[in-house]
Amino acid sequence: MAPKKGVAVAAKKKAEKTSKVVNPLFEKRPKQFGIGGALPPKKDVTRNVRWPRNVTLQRKKRILKMRLKVPPALNQFTKTLDKNLGRY
Repeated sequence: MAPKKGVAVAAKKKAEKTSKVVNPLFEKRPKQFGIGGALPPKKDVTRNVRWPRNVTLQRKKRILKMRLKVPPALNQFTKTLDKNLGRY
């Protein structure tokens, strides 16, 4: 089989990409995150936030209610009327 024409062209382009012109005025220096160095990038800490107590209790209560199965005889008392509707 004869060599393909496209392979030789691709090899030449690859050789051109590797020989980049480097400007001596701009040196590439990696960031040092050690003591006295640069500050590390910001992390997503939303999971580690200390939520207010009422928020955590509300969430836990909702999850518990979803998991527990209540018999209908007792469940009827969870849907009571508020004061305004109960007067009439």
